[in-house]
Amino acid sequence: MMKRDRVLRGVVLLQAVCMIVLAVVVVTQVMAAPEPIAPSGEDKDEGQDQANVADGIAATVGKEQITSADLVSQLRRQYGDAVLRTLMVHAAIRLEAETYKLSISPRELNEELESAMAGYEDREHFYAAMMQQLALTPEAIEEDMKYRLLLEKIAIRSIDVTDSEISAYIADNAEQFQPRTQYRLSWIVSENKRAARDLLRMLEAGEDFAQLAKIYSIDEATADSGGDLGLIDADDPFLDEAILQAAGELEPGGWSTPIAIEEGQAILLLSEKRITEQLDERRLQDTARKQLALSKAHPLQQVEDELLVKYKATIMQ
Repeated sequence: MMKRDRVLRGVVLLQAVCMIVLAVVVVTQVMAAPEPIAPSGEDKDEGQDQANVADGIAATVGKEQITSADLVSQLRRQYGDAVLRTLMVHAAIRLEAETYKLSISPRELNEELESAMAGYEDREHFYAAMMQQLALTPEAIEEDMKYRLLLEKIAIRSIDVTDSEISAYIADNAEQFQPRTQYRLSWIVSENKRAARDLLRMLEAGEDFAQLAKIYSIDEATADSGGDLGLIDADDPFLDEAILQAAGELEPGGWSTPIAIEEGQAILLLSEKRITEQLDERRLQDTARKQLALSKAHPLQQVEDELLVKYKATIMQ
């Protein structure tokens, strides 16, 4: 979860960069647009739209007009300082990476992506979720990852970690490196056992689980998505133990008998059971080495500040 949150924080800021750049492009195009031809006949509405664009109007609400300049100004107020810092940090990272011949290999990027995708069914589902939630392309996500990986390399460039330290770190954090079992679950939550039993009969008669969840589930957070709970760790501390135990006893495609939960009675559907692979020896050693080195290094925020000072970053007012 921490890995996914870190990715989301990064791409949210990257999205803000994209929004401001897009707004600036809109204003630039508007200012460069030729004078519109006066509309006539059936082309009147289209001509009016062109006139609005030429006047720098980004949107209208009733008689109110929102100009492109308003859009850029608002984006700058909301995100300006953070976005400017990000752009400056990226420039400093590029300079430092060039100085010390640091780069990110395709293998490193791929392994980072695999780590970030924990909790998603596959790479396509991960990218689709990022696009749906943040409107970011795979290229934008990978670019953010490259900068973060470069920053980490810069932070630990001069830090030595011995083999004995790595062995001790792996031993002390064995649980972190163990394979994980995950369940893709859906549920239908009913107010009482009687309603749950009625739903069971409908399922046994061939009714679709997702459709029943949309119609009958009282869990508003998941009903619209057919009861989908996503991928759940087998030891998820935030999920009812009875749910996890029932999931462990199901085969993919099977559903449970009613389970008593705080909200009422739940029927569980197991769509998929996944067991993440044990890291091979190389990745285990590399991961432990990096984590141990980062624990010895300055915080990444401090490394960014030091880079900005080193390369004389200056904000022009």
